Amino acid sequence: MSTLAGLLPVFAETVLPVFLVAVAGWVLAHAIDIDGRTLGRVLFYLTTPMLVFRSLYQMDVSAAAVRNTVIVAVAVMAGTAALGWIAAYDLGRKERAAITLTSGISNNGNMGLPLCLFAFGQPGLSLASVYYVVSSFMTNTFGSVIASAGTLPIQRAFAQIVRVPVLYAAILGIVFNHWQWSLPVGIFRAVDLLASAAVPLMLVLLGVQLRNVNRIEPMPGLWRSTVVRLLGAPLLAVAVCVALGVSGMERNVLVLQASMPTAVITSVIATEYDTAPKLVAMVILVTTLISMVTLSVILTVML
Repeated sequence: MSTLAGLLPVFAETVLPVFLVAVAGWVLAHAIDIDGRTLGRVLFYLTTPMLVFRSLYQMDVSAAAVRNTVIVAVAVMAGTAALGWIAAYDLGRKERAAITLTSGISNNGNMGLPLCLFAFGQPGLSLASVYYVVSSFMTNTFGSVIASAGTLPIQRAFAQIVRVPVLYAAILGIVFNHWQWSLPVGIFRAVDLLASAAVPLMLVLLGVQLRNVNRIEPMPGLWRSTVVRLLGAPLLAVAVCVALGVSGMERNVLVLQASMPTAVITSVIATEYDTAPKLVAMVILVTTLISMVTLSVILTVML
């Protein structure tokens, strides 16, 4: 009973606001014609890079914390992708690639950044941003290779990363922070305005992107990927944190980021390479809905 009493406030104050904004985007997308592609480009090229830059520019964390974040992010993504590949051993080539993608790629941007901000404030957002940059890099490179089932040249997959603005924003943020350079007040205020718009726009876009998946259908591999993503990932993150000696808020942020549902970008990749896109969309919907419960439980234990 006491656990339930602690769970409800965490859900209401931290998890529910995230989903309410996403639902608002979902409702709006059904009421009027929303160009999700354009909204996504605004986020991709403008507001999200500014959010990442601001977070790293203002962060007050050690180099060791950044290093641990990178290690955990890589280990969790690689480990869950491998678990997904193993779990889908009896499925077809495309379905196996789809389960590998949905197991390994988590929603560290649209959901991870807002939740870490609400739960742990600006310090948590800074570490969560580092995690997001690493996962974004791996998604845009190794994710494309997996989705193409080995037919895409590795050089082409890695070449795509040079077009990802958050990478440059992260580098600049770390450089400015390390050398303690200050932006002119006028420029910082412009950056701050754009960065502040990123989180609500991310959640609205999440709702817009989920509008095309309206009902849950049983599909081969659906629940296997769901278990790996929502259960295997946080357990793996905890194990890596223990091995690295990571504790406190740093550990909590890393475990929370690892616990996110499958990222919507996975559907974009699967559609691009025809990697069982319907199965991928179904996993995204199911993990997103179930994560309302799993994330609330994890946050209750942390907080």
